[in-house]
Amino acid sequence: MPQKGYRNDENANPRSYGIPAQNGQRVRSPEPNGRVVLEGYRNEIMNGFEVPKPPYNPLNPTRPQSSPLLNVNDPIQVHLLVETALFDSKDYEIFSQEEVDDLKKQCQYLTQRIEQTRQNLAIQSKYRDAAISMAKLYSPTDKKKAGESPDSKKSRRSILGHNRQGSDQVREAEQERMASERKCEELAAELFSLEKRLMEPQSKLLRHTAGILQMTHKGPKKTPKGPGNQQQPGIPGSPESMYTYSNARSSMEPIGDEFFFDERSAYKSADKLDGFGDIERESVIGPPPRSQVRDQMQIITKTEQKLEALNSRLREVIVKANPQRGASYATPPSKSNPGETLQSHLDYLERSISTIDQEHSLATRKHEESESAMEETLESLNRELRGLLLPYDANQPEPPKLTGKGLNEQLMFFQDIIGAVEVELSRAGANAKNMGNQENLEQLETVMMGLWDIIQSGEEENRQRKQQRRQTRTAQNLPEDEDDMSPDEGGDSNEPFTLQGFSTKVQWLYAQATRLKDQKKVLQRQIKQQRELNSKSDATKDAELAQKVEEAERIQALLIRTERDADSVREQLSLVMQKLDDARQQERMREQSRQGDESAAIRAAQEELNEKAKMIAALEEELQDLKDDRSIASAELQGKIADSESKIASLSQELAAAAAAQAAFETAIKAKEKEVSNKEQELENSNMEIARLQTEVTIARAELDGAYGSRAQRAAEVAANPVIQKEIDNLKERNASLTAELATLKQNGSSGSASDEKMRTLKKELEETIEEYEQMTKASIEWEKEREQLESTIDKLRDERESLEAQLSDEKVRWLGMKSPGVDGAAQPGATSTTVLKNEFKKMMRDTRADSAKALRQEQAERRRLEDELRALKKAQGPGKSSLSQSYGSS
Repeated sequence: MPQKGYRNDENANPRSYGIPAQNGQRVRSPEPNGRVVLEGYRNEIMNGFEVPKPPYNPLNPTRPQSSPLLNVNDPIQVHLLVETALFDSKDYEIFSQEEVDDLKKQCQYLTQRIEQTRQNLAIQSKYRDAAISMAKLYSPTDKKKAGESPDSKKSRRSILGHNRQGSDQVREAEQERMASERKCEELAAELFSLEKRLMEPQSKLLRHTAGILQMTHKGPKKTPKGPGNQQQPGIPGSPESMYTYSNARSSMEPIGDEFFFDERSAYKSADKLDGFGDIERESVIGPPPRSQVRDQMQIITKTEQKLEALNSRLREVIVKANPQRGASYATPPSKSNPGETLQSHLDYLERSISTIDQEHSLATRKHEESESAMEETLESLNRELRGLLLPYDANQPEPPKLTGKGLNEQLMFFQDIIGAVEVELSRAGANAKNMGNQENLEQLETVMMGLWDIIQSGEEENRQRKQQRRQTRTAQNLPEDEDDMSPDEGGDSNEPFTLQGFSTKVQWLYAQATRLKDQKKVLQRQIKQQRELNSKSDATKDAELAQKVEEAERIQALLIRTERDADSVREQLSLVMQKLDDARQQERMREQSRQGDESAAIRAAQEELNEKAKMIAALEEELQDLKDDRSIASAELQGKIADSESKIASLSQELAAAAAAQAAFETAIKAKEKEVSNKEQELENSNMEIARLQTEVTIARAELDGAYGSRAQRAAEVAANPVIQKEIDNLKERNASLTAELATLKQNGSSGSASDEKMRTLKKELEETIEEYEQMTKASIEWEKEREQLESTIDKLRDERESLEAQLSDEKVRWLGMKSPGVDGAAQPGATSTTVLKNEFKKMMRDTRADSAKALRQEQAERRRLEDELRALKKAQGPGKSSLSQSYGSS
């Protein structure tokens, strides 16, 4: 597919791509730097790397993605294009099937890396834009450009107490911006390199395809002509039209039989090609298929390993985000046979992602609730301050209403009203210069006692508010929040006023402000570390995802604690301002009698209040900075989630490939089982044939015991009888074919999948059966030799018997001529001997048949036992399914 982004001049001419120059070296342009490459990808980043739409040609309905300038109905234009393509592709390199598969795998691997790099580049570009915006906010020149006057800046500095747009923050923001731009340039350079690497295998595949088509293209055939070399009517006149007319608009001739290879001859032995062609046609088994099943099972195993590792990391992230889930959350499925836990791992991965989404939603909801509560607190504080200022300024505006969208409006109103309070305090300080000494001392003591009461009441209200918050969380069945336990709960609300106690309280307030400042530094350090972790390579991002989630939760907890402490300080300040207003009214009634000796103490208290107000403003600004940093961290977390979703999609594709591999494996198993059943039937027939032959040998051996004869005469007769010799040769051929079939069955059985435990057991049983059959075959060969010897002995004894019968007949005739039967009716001696021989022979035959029947019953019982065992193995394995398919179906 066409690649987007920056392109060099090497691919400007598609017909000259990859062709060596005259000096033997490929033409290459110098590598551009990262900034130029990033600028080339600007449009693609803005469009989200969308694939451009292919051209559309409505004149070509069979191939609408062709160029609009192409007219497929013009035979001359099509003929010229075909000739040009054939001529250009005649020197293209052609690869083997293995090399083509390797090139396709390489293209697939590079394509996946390109897609992942594009996603990372898009996310990093968003980070860069955010860093640029932050740098603009910290830049003083941008403030002036935005229309802020020096007077307003000076007044703002007087309200907040110190300028947050210092050189350190400007330098830090500039460093973050430069780091983000450097990371974008590195990703753009990597994407450019990957796309450049992808062009080489793609061009090789395209040239291979064109070379194959050019090699198999036969060209136009001769068109039939009429008499006198005249063109027949109805045939077009252009070359391409004539060619397509004779080939039915096909530019390819059918491939002849000479291109096909008879694969059956590659698996025949040399001796069987000569004399046993008929047997081979019936019993030859084709070659085993290539080991695609093994490769597919390896893919499934690797996929399961990756899923198991990913599930373990996700569980660690979930436990770190919420330690309460550590004991109740299930562990990933344990490793078993290949393919059995694939679906379980995917289900576990889906549950883990849902759990992470729930945790993120819960944290977001808590943050929104905290912001809403803070906005309500600020709104109430603004109303109290406005109520304090109304006696002095009736034109004070109303505080902004609650919106639930942020604290900016409430904070701006708070800053303005703090400025008005500062003006009133300055006016009160100017009026306090003429106070009397004694009255000032009394007033100072009164003010300090009032401040003491304000501080005590503020602490008591803070305790009550935290107690109400705990009761609310208990009523909602929520766990207790450890952040509610702050150090300010240890004081006594009924402690009497003393100078030492008042000094201790003031020092405690200062310590609280210092602690908040230290927490701010810790948060800044953690945010800086988090940003440094974000700039690492993509290979370590998955391992750092859990740490980032944990740091985000810690930052959120610190942010909540900071907000609560700031609320406490604000509440105390509001009480102090209220008491101060009461004291100011009393001071006005005595302002004529006061002197300026105690004005220094009042100014000190006023300066302390001013410092408190400045500290609160600074903490509010730091709180806003922390919120901005948290939004950036949330965007980074969303990017990580997007990467996880892309990995899940790739794993789903691997699962589909594994399912296809499973189907192919089941088909191969069914074919093997069918072959095994056929071979078992042939083995049973062979066993029956062996039993029959053993019976005949036993009967022949019994017949030999009743006769006599010469062995040399019988051997001569066997040599002169070709029927018996032919039967022996046929039995030998049958035995050899059965042996070859058993060897082929053993080879096919051994090529099955080694991953299936039940198939391995069946294979072992089959090998034992084959070994037993080989032993039986060796015994049958020995029995064949013994049978030949017995046949020769039988023939010899048969000749002797015939000679004895002839002699006996002659003797009977002689005795009949010489002597008649006795008067007493006694039997003749010849008849008596013949009767005895017949009785002995019948007894011997009965014994022989009984022995043969006993041996046959034992063999049949052994064969039935083997058949029962084989049937039990088949039943345990299941009807034509492997353990992989059974486990996948059950899941």
